[in-house]
Amino acid sequence: MTNPEERVQAYIRDWHRSWQECGGTRAMSAASQANSLINQMETWQSSVQVLTKKHWCSGAADNSGSSFGSLPDHDPAAERITKHSVTDDSAIVETEFKRQSYPTFYEYRLKNENGNWRVETVMQFFDREEDQAFDDVKLKSLLARTGSASKLPPPELGDEPNCEVLFEDGKVVKGTLMQSAEAIMVSKVGRLSLPSGAIVARDFGYSPEDALPLSLKVKPGEYEVEVCSLEGRVAAIRVVFGASERKPFYYRQAVSVDGGSSHIGVDAGNVAICDALSFMKRSKRNHERESQAWIKKTTDRGGGSLDVTLLSLGDSVANTAVVSGSGYGDGCYPSYWVFDASDKLLAFVVDFQIAAEQLYRVVTIPWKSGASGMIFKDQGLAVEVQPSSGVTFKGERITEARWLTASGEVVPNSYHFASSHSDEQIYSVDFEMLNRSVATLEVKIHTGFRNNR
Repeated sequence: MTNPEERVQAYIRDWHRSWQECGGTRAMSAASQANSLINQMETWQSSVQVLTKKHWCSGAADNSGSSFGSLPDHDPAAERITKHSVTDDSAIVETEFKRQSYPTFYEYRLKNENGNWRVETVMQFFDREEDQAFDDVKLKSLLARTGSASKLPPPELGDEPNCEVLFEDGKVVKGTLMQSAEAIMVSKVGRLSLPSGAIVARDFGYSPEDALPLSLKVKPGEYEVEVCSLEGRVAAIRVVFGASERKPFYYRQAVSVDGGSSHIGVDAGNVAICDALSFMKRSKRNHERESQAWIKKTTDRGGGSLDVTLLSLGDSVANTAVVSGSGYGDGCYPSYWVFDASDKLLAFVVDFQIAAEQLYRVVTIPWKSGASGMIFKDQGLAVEVQPSSGVTFKGERITEARWLTASGEVVPNSYHFASSHSDEQIYSVDFEMLNRSVATLEVKIHTGFRNNR
């Protein structure tokens, strides 16, 4: 067999057979009652090691995805080659796997090592190559809704962003969650291209089809990106549109075109700031490819380096996305537009709350033994005692309840009791213990945050 394309196709079929054999070994092990689970797993791991040695490039990690206890992800009877391209020393092969109720697609990138084809990477997709995150009509409609700053809401009541202090290099700050006071380090990480002037800001790991651009559109162009670092993490990131000394600066929430929250939800430890058109016009597969490219760049980065990556999305030549680590990790982080006193737009900023001082108020309520019914209702807080079920707290941003003795000693707090959460918090408390020793109930309520002045 001398045809390179035939050799590549034959190699992929051999790969499928190897996985089928590996799955068969696993099935026999699982069926064998004589072997312990540990022995079964050792047999499985051994067979995977043999497969890896046979098929993967030297130095490449096996990312084929199958795991102990599941059917093999590859099967020659169910996976067919749909497309391939071959050069002298590399090849790309695409397959469709129809064993499931819905098709799964794989993209194999192969390398020729000493005359033998070997796998560099395997990517799994659940969408076809032509599937777009947005059709042209919807994309055009969403971008048309971006515009001026006239309807941007102010920060939430109680919040004092003053994020400009996060970019004062050398300024010493101490946020609520920080271990100790520390000097800010500001770094310029590159330029972000915004050819459409519209921005998408979100966790880069999310599927792209529910992305929405921010409501404010900026002048198309390239802009400097800066990050604030504290405790070895990115504490804030901003895109700089201009400079000004005309204070006081003021902030507006960076809401999406549908008026959605300016707080960016994070489940994969990052926030991406992207040109909206470049992000939204890609195929779903390209989003997955670029997500994997971002992960590789992140994992290849040396220790001590900033967790910030610039990416060129789709067919862009310039960097149309910047992906940053999100401070302490997953959570929900506020984003703002920053203006000077003359309404000049200065920046878009995401605050990962490392330097933030969290603000609270405490409501003190007398605790009477044997009390029943509503014992407090005021200031957006209601507390009801129901001896048969527990204590119910109603109100926003309740973070903790503490029961104290007359001398101020904490008997228990709300973390000691099981609770159910919906629009209210219901704690199944030990009334006998509380009524024996408690004099006061304190309810701690989060009122906002501010960065160091």
